[in-house]
Amino acid sequence: MMRFDNAVVETTLIPLYMRAKESRREDAILKDPLAERIIAGIDYDFNGLDNAPMSYMGCVVRGRYYDGRTQKFIHEHAQPVVVSIGCGLDTRYQRVSDRRNAVFYELDLPELMDLRRKLIPEEGEDHYIEGSLLETDWLDMLKERHPGAQFLFIAEGVLMYFTEEQVRGLLTAITDRFAEGEVSFDVCGPLMVRRGIRPDSMRDFQAQIRSGVESGWEVEAWNPRLHLIEQRSYMEFFRGRWGLMGQTLGRFPRLCRKFSSLLCFRIA
Repeated sequence: MMRFDNAVVETTLIPLYMRAKESRREDAILKDPLAERIIAGIDYDFNGLDNAPMSYMGCVVRGRYYDGRTQKFIHEHAQPVVVSIGCGLDTRYQRVSDRRNAVFYELDLPELMDLRRKLIPEEGEDHYIEGSLLETDWLDMLKERHPGAQFLFIAEGVLMYFTEEQVRGLLTAITDRFAEGEVSFDVCGPLMVRRGIRPDSMRDFQAQIRSGVESGWEVEAWNPRLHLIEQRSYMEFFRGRWGLMGQTLGRFPRLCRKFSSLLCFRIA
């Protein structure tokens, strides 16, 4: 059994556990048998996460949504390259059913990639990169390695822990290097930043929400090369599974955006 005592590593276990928990349901929104197997081999007290219903549904809905965006991108492009920024212990490569000729890359900090290699060894066309999203050398490497390819960059559950300046820097670094493709990421709303609200799964963690976006049009104003494809609320999906609070909030999309959103942009 594997033990954990690193706070940064512990946060990566949250979405993994939520996906594994959901995957065991007969009516699962998202099936993730690999997450189930990994969680079964980890010596960690997950009881606290069973009292985080909003994060549970958020992780599951977010994973399902970006799985769908990934599958759509692969179907629509001849040379798709899918890059997971701050991948942690994500298992999208294993979950996407039709990868065709797509190439996948997983990026995260060295200590997290060391753990990932132990739990999720590299396989097939899924390649690992050690680095920070604040650096640009990995972007240069990808551009050089795949000339003429179409890139989908996904930052799932990551960018809200960075400042607006850092997020803008990452998006500029991407659009400066790639003439086409898509960028997808989830955001917390400004209300969470102003009031210091944390997701219910993070109440016992030190990580803080450092940036918030209410409208995808704000991102277009930051970077004219990013064109909003869509902005979706978590609670518009699988509304019957959200409980009373989530179902009530889901009736007010503009209010939902003050808390969180799923965003997709086209590089143009």
